[in-house]
Amino acid sequence: MQQNQTIVRFWPEQASSLAVDVDLFYAAMIAVSLFFTVLIAGLVLYFSVKYRRREGDYRPPHVETSKKLELLWTIIPLFLVIGMFVWGAELYISKTYVPDNALNIDVTGKQWMFKFQHPNGRHEINALHVPLGQPIRLTIASEDVIHSLYIPDFRIKKDLVPGRYLTTWFQATKSEIGRASCRERV
Repeated sequence: MQQNQTIVRFWPEQASSLAVDVDLFYAAMIAVSLFFTVLIAGLVLYFSVKYRRREGDYRPPHVETSKKLELLWTIIPLFLVIGMFVWGAELYISKTYVPDNALNIDVTGKQWMFKFQHPNGRHEINALHVPLGQPIRLTIASEDVIHSLYIPDFRIKKDLVPGRYLTTWFQATKSEIGRASCRERV
């Protein structure tokens, strides 16, 4: 008899070729943000205690600033932010350009659902079955309201406005069903 075990996942299942790169990018951004948050909060607490107001007329001695130190703590975060921007831009561009041999699936957002129309005529509602290892191009449109197509396992999220067609792509690495969810905005 098997016991049900609850596994807490930080990210959804990685079911596409882009998922590893997207997860690594987000993990790096979270790590850098946490590092600087802890560093700055620690320094604020340390200096709050060290230079707190004392009894009487005591004033701490004046400390001269260092131009080298100020440049260092300005330039290092600048290069980190530029590096994260370039990394994110490369990831975005790689997700934007669809391979030529991609299988096209038309996606229509309707109120409370997504309809996936395959080239062979088969269609699915709020679930997507795709072949493994084949690049898949999604041509997405909204029929009625602003939609947000979100398939976490494939790391796909596109916001749709009625009257516009968007494309995105992925390549499935697992034979699981991609569950689509919609966050509508009327």
